[in-house]
Amino acid sequence: MKNRIAFLGDSLTEGGCWEEYFPAYEISNFGISGERSDEILFRLDEVLFKKPKKIFLMMGINDLGEGLSSEKILTNYQKIFSIMKEHKDIELIVQSLLPTNDTMFKSANFDGMKILEVNYHLRDLCDKEKIAFVDLYTAFSTYKSQLIKDYTNDGLHLNEAGYRIWQNCLQSENLI
Repeated sequence: MKNRIAFLGDSLTEGGCWEEYFPAYEISNFGISGERSDEILFRLDEVLFKKPKKIFLMMGINDLGEGLSSEKILTNYQKIFSIMKEHKDIELIVQSLLPTNDTMFKSANFDGMKILEVNYHLRDLCDKEKIAFVDLYTAFSTYKSQLIKDYTNDGLHLNEAGYRIWQNCLQSENLI
């Protein structure tokens, strides 16, 4: 039997061909386009029902795009962390939010600098809770804090090259 791994998040998670990238594992992709952190929080039971060994979590981009505060996003992360304390046999791995490229992707409510704020506090929160944190932001960011154009077609979502970088980040951290 293969080890079970779950990817939980929004369209960025949904777009990954995780089974192809990690063929030695039984993968469940719980990414859904447009999902906000409160919706992801409510779907956690569905993920836990699959009994994965690891859950890779990324959420918050859609929240920021809709004008929600970083405090609300971090509160939802804390709620997930509290639930996961009851499931000591499942490792939670939190992934940073990715940068966007505002020369390609524009949203009236989106403030790209909020990504940095969320990632900063999220890393701190993960350190305090002793939860693995993967800094994807650095691997995908230009020196101007923009999503590298080679990894996206629209400035927000990743292309195949972008997902391969994500795969390499998880492997280089020895998480998979």
